[in-house]
Amino acid sequence: MRIRDIFLKDIARKINGVVKADQTDEDIIVTELSEYVVTEELKKHFDRFFDRYINSFSSPTEDMGVWISGFYGSGKSHFLKMIGRILENKEYKGKAV
Repeated sequence: MRIRDIFLKDIARKINGVVKADQTDEDIIVTELSEYVVTEELKKHFDRFFDRYINSFSSPTEDMGVWISGFYGSGKSHFLKMIGRILENKEYKGKAV
């Protein structure tokens, strides 16, 4: 048995090294969604974002914005892209995000 045989997915496949916000290819979107790992730290940030998002409906204002900070390569764009996919509320290949 080879090491690559123990993995569920093909480890020799092409992996996009840069997150592109305007990605529309459904296969790529499904792969990104299925392989995104939500750690305990990320869960805190998702919870914080969506708590504030929900609260914004009861206190409308024109002063809305989100600031995401972190080091280069820390996953800011990927995090924002996942929030965007959740807010889109779409189905991909028959599954809701």
